[in-house]
Amino acid sequence: MSERDTLRGRTLAERYRIDALIARGGMARVYRARDERLDRNVAIKVLSAPYAEDPTFVERFLGEARAAASITHPSLVHVYDSGSDDGDHFIVMELLDRYRTLRAVLDERGRLPAGEVVEIGREILAGLRAVHERDLVHCDVKSSNVMLATGSAAKLIDFGIATAPHAGTEGDTSIGSLPFMSPEQLHGEALTPASDLFSLGAVLYEALTGRSPYPGLTPEEISAAHQRGVVQPPSRFAPGVPERLDAVILQALRRDPAARFHSAAAMAVALESAPGDEGHDAVSDETRVVATGYVPPPVDRPPPREHRRRTPRVSRRPARAFGPAIGTVLVLVAAAAVVLFVVVPLLQLGRGASPQPSPSASAAVTPAPGTTVTVPSLIGMPTADAVEAARAAGLDWTVHCAQDPDQPEGIIDQEPPAGAQVARGSPFNLYSARISDCR
Repeated sequence: MSERDTLRGRTLAERYRIDALIARGGMARVYRARDERLDRNVAIKVLSAPYAEDPTFVERFLGEARAAASITHPSLVHVYDSGSDDGDHFIVMELLDRYRTLRAVLDERGRLPAGEVVEIGREILAGLRAVHERDLVHCDVKSSNVMLATGSAAKLIDFGIATAPHAGTEGDTSIGSLPFMSPEQLHGEALTPASDLFSLGAVLYEALTGRSPYPGLTPEEISAAHQRGVVQPPSRFAPGVPERLDAVILQALRRDPAARFHSAAAMAVALESAPGDEGHDAVSDETRVVATGYVPPPVDRPPPREHRRRTPRVSRRPARAFGPAIGTVLVLVAAAAVVLFVVVPLLQLGRGASPQPSPSASAAVTPAPGTTVTVPSLIGMPTADAVEAARAAGLDWTVHCAQDPDQPEGIIDQEPPAGAQVARGSPFNLYSARISDCR
């Protein structure tokens, strides 16, 4: 009798009645089941032989449940329970009845338009951000683990090989899906969130073009493709893909993890700044924030709206009644108070359209009461040099990326302006031209 017939009709843990096999993978089978205690349908993933007899795999499998159950996010499958029953090790999770895998959708449609791909990418990045914030790496981002349903956010499933960052050991056997593996995962090296971003880049590339960015059937063939490092932009195979979307995906697919996006949040900012469809910009000014690094592949986009700097006018009234010397002192004291308590806050509001940036996008400078610094002139400098200069000046800097790729690389605007006297630790906004600064 097959494993499928053995489990169907059984009740695991005196609670979950197995009804039908939904899917079978290399390490596990997924069944539709009924939670008889809570009277609801669920999905149950059961570890397959021979892995079910291997204590290491069993612990890793049940570790998936612990990792996934600790995270709640609309773009991640919900995990309810886990356990073992008479040698069967299982995970109970949300039943995605209305969903199909991205793999099945691509098998049917060939490839997807840019707007759909951008939306899928944004939603999966939101889920990956939640995963990475719990100090985990998913390790198996692929098209068959991305679930889609009309009117619902895309969901990422299968934490079966989730691991802590840097947990890999050189020489370990990698587990995952070859076409989507990062170079470091393919070679059993330590993994970081950048490894998941590489895999997502491969997923989005395939969704746009219907083909893998690094073709090959064996680890050796794919490793050789990684070594060559030549990836044709998606627009080469899918006419109409905006060049800015090309730039985002190619950055995610860089061989060196340090040259990719440093976080899911940074990649999301870059992706949102890429037009989803011809003639339509998928991001509003309210979402253009974050960056710390600088890697410069040139990209093109229509010129954005002119950035206007609002500098409040400070009124200085002459002193009366106490003589010229005392009057001068009072004017200077009043002007300093206005600069510290009026001008600086207003300058922070000068770009009211921008949201608060991610903490990883800005410096952490502790204000020093009573000390002032002169704002340096950084317009025209490479972004990395400007950041160092802002840090040296003691300013709480933030880089806003993807402002205008038609401008030269580097900083194209700043607030407050050069020469302004501000308190040490005051917010300082740098505006970068390129998507590549969304790091």
